[in-house]
Amino acid sequence: MPKITKKSKLGKYLMNKGYNQTEIVKVTKMDRKTVSKIYNDSNYIPSGTTIKKIMNVLKKIDPKLKVEDFLIYKPYCG
Repeated sequence: MPKITKKSKLGKYLMNKGYNQTEIVKVTKMDRKTVSKIYNDSNYIPSGTTIKKIMNVLKKIDPKLKVEDFLIYKPYCG
C-alpha cells in the first residue's frame, strides 16, 4: 500500500498564488510527474536542478523567497 502524504508547503503556496500544475509544467518544462510530487508529496526532496527551476518561478512572484522557505535545506558536507 502506498504511503499517504500531505500536500507540500511549496504546493500549497503555488496553489494559493494561482499556479496550477499544468502552468508550472509549461513554465519550467519539467515532467508532469515531478511537478505532481512537488505539489502533493511533503516528503519529496527535489534535485538541485528542479529546485533551481522552481525558484526561478518563485522569484517572479516574490524576489525575497528562499529555498529554505519551502524545503529543509541541508548542505552536503562530503
